[in-house]
Amino acid sequence: MVEVHDGPPMDGFSVPLRLHNLLLALAGRIDDSALTEARELIARAHIDEAVELTTGTLIAGRIPVSSAEQRELALVLEMSRSDATLANDLLVDEAEPVSTHRFTGENAPEFGIAEALDRTLQVLPDVRSVHAVWRNTPAGSVPGALPQRVVLVELGPEGNPPAVAFRVDTALRRAGIHSVVEVSGPGVAHSEYHQAASAAASPAWVTGSTTSSSSSYRSEPVKPPAPVTSESLAESGSRHSMRSGATTTAPAEPVAPVVPIVSPPQPVPEPPRKARAETRAERTADLTPAEVAQLRQALAEDPEKGREIAAGKPSMHEVVELPALDLDDPSLSERDRALLRELHAELAERERAEAAKMRLNGASRSGGDQRGWTAP
Repeated sequence: MVEVHDGPPMDGFSVPLRLHNLLLALAGRIDDSALTEARELIARAHIDEAVELTTGTLIAGRIPVSSAEQRELALVLEMSRSDATLANDLLVDEAEPVSTHRFTGENAPEFGIAEALDRTLQVLPDVRSVHAVWRNTPAGSVPGALPQRVVLVELGPEGNPPAVAFRVDTALRRAGIHSVVEVSGPGVAHSEYHQAASAAASPAWVTGSTTSSSSSYRSEPVKPPAPVTSESLAESGSRHSMRSGATTTAPAEPVAPVVPIVSPPQPVPEPPRKARAETRAERTADLTPAEVAQLRQALAEDPEKGREIAAGKPSMHEVVELPALDLDDPSLSERDRALLRELHAELAERERAEAAKMRLNGASRSGGDQRGWTAP
């Protein structure tokens, strides 16, 4: 029976972190898929499911663990309110596990990782570095495809390893990069598996670097300009005098300033009105107040006729007669007299037209009566 009460007291955060560090120690011995799934359960606060999955994988694969790892698993099982007796079925082997994995940094294992993690690394706190390496050997009893990309993330004291492992793995999957993410914080002992992977890994992102496929690039420092001294000024002056003495250049002609000429805006011409002949009736219809007064005086003898003339609608069978106007009135101008003459002429023409029409109607009426009469 494994004693599980000897461990140090734990707070709310120490249980997932303790299980996360235990999974780091078991990396390379259990399946990559089980390792990734257990870390996702930790990030989702399903500690009981994560520790039961880890313990079941070790028991089913007959993977040996040390006695310290057995006690750690039993402690996490108890703290997550799972069955702590599952730790009794683990295969305990006190021999130091020897890493048989082979890693390589060839074929650019870091390609595309910095671009895929750009936004994620901007919001995650205290991420120090990201490296990548290829693993050419299988892991666990049910290994996956080879080679396997392993991404190593180093955090500072402000980082949260379980959360960072889940966020980084999710971002890489979204970008189509299949890998196993190993996140380690400060104060955690690295196993031989992690030491061998770190030795062959290529940097993908480090603190303060920009997103690029080659994170190892370092720009050359910019040299500050040399201070200006009196000797340098004298030397530059002497060189300038020698250069000017050797070659004579024609003085530059003064260039007159260019003054922009701003033309005033041209008025937009109004569209021409439709040209048509102006009749005398239209000209005489626009009377001045003096002309109206003269017309009223002339028509004072017959008000009814004056209203008809003013309206321009005389009766059908009536000849309009305009009395003679006093054109010698000194208050009238030449223009007024001309307009009154045109008005008289217009009314006279209308009178003649009405008289001709009446004669024509009388002739047609009399002709019709004669055609319709027959001898008795």
